[in-house]
Amino acid sequence: MATRLRSVLLTLLLVVVSPAVLALQPIVVVTSYPQEVISRFEDAFTRSHPDLTLEVIWRMPRDAMPYLVSEAGKGVDVYWSASGRNFSELAQRGSFQPLPEAGPELPAQLGGFTLSDPGRRYVATEMATYGFVVNPAYLERHGLPVPRTWNDLRDPRYRGHVLLPTPSRVGFAPLMVEVLLQRFGWEEGWALLSEIAANSELWAPGGAFITEEVASGRKGVAVTIDFFASSEIANGAPVEFVYPDVIGISPGHVAIMRDSPNPDAARRFVDFLLSADGQRLLAHPDIRKLPVRPEVYATLPADQFNPFSTAARSRFDFAQAKALERLAVDNAVFDAMITLQGPRHARLWQLLHEVEASLRSGEFADGEEVLSKARALALLPPIDEAQSQSDEVRAALGNRAVRGGTETPPQMTRLQSEWVEAVAQRHDSAIAMLESLLASQHDRSAAAAVVR
Repeated sequence: MATRLRSVLLTLLLVVVSPAVLALQPIVVVTSYPQEVISRFEDAFTRSHPDLTLEVIWRMPRDAMPYLVSEAGKGVDVYWSASGRNFSELAQRGSFQPLPEAGPELPAQLGGFTLSDPGRRYVATEMATYGFVVNPAYLERHGLPVPRTWNDLRDPRYRGHVLLPTPSRVGFAPLMVEVLLQRFGWEEGWALLSEIAANSELWAPGGAFITEEVASGRKGVAVTIDFFASSEIANGAPVEFVYPDVIGISPGHVAIMRDSPNPDAARRFVDFLLSADGQRLLAHPDIRKLPVRPEVYATLPADQFNPFSTAARSRFDFAQAKALERLAVDNAVFDAMITLQGPRHARLWQLLHEVEASLRSGEFADGEEVLSKARALALLPPIDEAQSQSDEVRAALGNRAVRGGTETPPQMTRLQSEWVEAVAQRHDSAIAMLESLLASQHDRSAAAAVVR
């Protein structure tokens, strides 16, 4: 009898204690989102789910992948981050559980951009878009208009007034490059980037943040992501954000790990992120990201940018898989064509713009043919688009889209050095042609002055 009584009491004790025991097991979330974002969501989630807690592990995208596939990663319930490449690779590895439908159904695409995995192994929770943060007072002081399109930034009047992120050093920049390449085409996209870069100072982490440089008045324009600018605006900085003619969409995603120790609680957290309450939280001044639920925008302030109502104007079919496969290639081409050319690149474009201005003003009787040849040399990327997607090139460059230091990784040295040398030779030839043209015109002008 005593044994049976003990068994009954033990069963009753487990029934009473089990919810508390379960509550002691936190939802382990790996994320790269900053503290101000996580704390807002954590507070809201635990208020609405008092029986659950979160344990947050911060990992930047380049560190998250090795962690999640390691033995330690088996204790993770949720991966929540803005790293399309990581989510794609982990999904291919079978690292995620399929997510249940979240009604009303989330849009799978926006303006030709894929938001969520069609197989629902991961889904978008928020979005960001690329554009220009501008300092209107700075631009007015220098007699410059506010740029409205990507082509506006090619204007030589902006030389020295623009900040452009270096894709191989800045996490949000590689996808921006790919958006322009797919929208304008491989050759015209690189021509656009090269000419914008000629007007720009290349930015990489290490000093003031890119939006702070514009807010402080050191530069007038910077290419960046909207939520960085929104944060400056919310803090009273005298800047504005311009959504240009082509807007690239960069979603953040969430997934539940296949080996999640706490899958039911993990699903409740994912449901909260995708709920109306969770989506509205994205508009908080400390977060400033774009919801993925279209209906949520009706509840937000009237001046909130709505990508669903504006995406049609710049719609084009963006090949997400192709983009993720060649981000490292794009970065290497950018560095070979622009970053590692240094003063040579700036000098070439200075001469090109000088000759163009002289031809427009009628100072040159000829020179169109020389200008055309020089421009062709300046704009030609080191490889064509077919090569950019070749297995040989991708294997030589590795898979890491963004490197942490200033050094060139060993696997990139041989191939990229060949590209740098080929571009340098073309640029030197173009510079020589343009300098010779300008010198001969100067001689003719001097001779004409003597005759007069």
